[in-house]
Amino acid sequence: MAKTKTPEAQNGPDPARHTVSELDKAKAGKWFERAFEFGNRDKKYDSAIEYYVQGLGFWPDAVENGLKPLHGCAVAWRQSGGKKPGLKDTMKRSLTAKDAKEALLNSLWLFGHDHDNLSYIEGVLKNANRLHADDCLMWAAHVYRKVLDDEKKPNAKRYLLLKEILEETADRACARLEVTLAIATLEMGVQALTMLSHRVAKDREIDNAIRDLSTKLTIVRGRYQDADSFRESMRDETGAKDLHDQDRLVQADQRVEELIAKAQADHDANPDDAARLNVLIDVLCRRERFEEECRAIGVLVNSFKRTGRYIAKQRADDIRMKQLRRDLRAARDKNDPAAIREAQVNQLKFEMAVFKDRLEQYPTDLRVKFEYAQRLFQAKRYDEAIPLLQAARVDPKSRASCMLYLGRCFQKKGMNQQAMSTLKQALAEREATDDDTSKELAYYLGRSQEADGLAGEAKQTYGRLLEIDYNYRDVRDRLEALPPG
Repeated sequence: MAKTKTPEAQNGPDPARHTVSELDKAKAGKWFERAFEFGNRDKKYDSAIEYYVQGLGFWPDAVENGLKPLHGCAVAWRQSGGKKPGLKDTMKRSLTAKDAKEALLNSLWLFGHDHDNLSYIEGVLKNANRLHADDCLMWAAHVYRKVLDDEKKPNAKRYLLLKEILEETADRACARLEVTLAIATLEMGVQALTMLSHRVAKDREIDNAIRDLSTKLTIVRGRYQDADSFRESMRDETGAKDLHDQDRLVQADQRVEELIAKAQADHDANPDDAARLNVLIDVLCRRERFEEECRAIGVLVNSFKRTGRYIAKQRADDIRMKQLRRDLRAARDKNDPAAIREAQVNQLKFEMAVFKDRLEQYPTDLRVKFEYAQRLFQAKRYDEAIPLLQAARVDPKSRASCMLYLGRCFQKKGMNQQAMSTLKQALAEREATDDDTSKELAYYLGRSQEADGLAGEAKQTYGRLLEIDYNYRDVRDRLEALPPG
């Protein structure tokens, strides 16, 4: 017997969630129990991953019992030297299998063996969406977003894909009258796109996407329950105009003042509403005016003190770091050595405090460890930087940079043997030899060899570097200054 669609869904796909019987949940629980034993007692992470995936086949939305521990085993598998999936594995386990559940389980298995691979996380996200396993989807969206945010070069297409999937999920949730889920998905989408907009040059497509999703979020939050339907509430042109104007690239100062006043009033009416807080902060920071940014910082700090949400303090610190970077650029534009030095000291002092605090909040976050270690290096606190860099180099995304800083720390301490060993290992792991990081590694390897009296080895290193980039730094001068022979 066919399911009867809700009135909101009759003109589109069935919005119903993927459902699981209590019997299937019980079956899944047995697989999860055995997986837990493999992973926590026996340290057989490969077997644990296999069992978690089998259990998720019965209950794909088991976030706490299945998906989160699977992720933990995936990290442990990588750290213990486990191999990534090979060509046979990827051919055997299609991410685009016709059956949505099969494709989802394939994606989860591959993710379990290579948790930082965006294609595998994306496979989980897409196939959870196909299956309407919305709890699984939300978990995957958080994982996907974190990996996207950690990439050195932001991938706009993937951020926009995340936005589309979250918007589809929100539409399904609205059709089922699950307004809380709809709000959560739309908030995540707005936050992800806002992060993207902070990392790239101004882009009209991204600005429009933020505007449209913010509009939908406002409608769902404030008008959905009182409207006859979602489509009817979309007709509120006044609210849509306000939201549209928030993201126009060029705005009259008077209109910005009006938007600030409106956003402030909305925030004051419900100060614990994260979405309203974000709107106020966005519009206060829009013009990059120092006084308005300081006002935004004050709002965020008060929010943190009141709610304890650390993300508010993070954003306040991010705004202040942006101000300090702007001060340094201004000093350099004026070519004022004293002002440059003062700006550098102020920036380093503040950023060290920020990342020390973030490390206390997120002691296992490898990216935060690396960021803090960089500042410690700049402050010449090498003994403190070294253990953080050694821990952070496990992260494949920042491994080469960690090894570079680690080698430089050893060099600064006169530990040239350790510096050479570290830098050689990092160079051996590099596929490219002509990118900036590889050239940096080679340069400081040569410096370490030179400092250790290994003139012949330094000549070879510098010589290879000149073959790649003849004008690189002071390599020619250093090579010519080395003793003959």
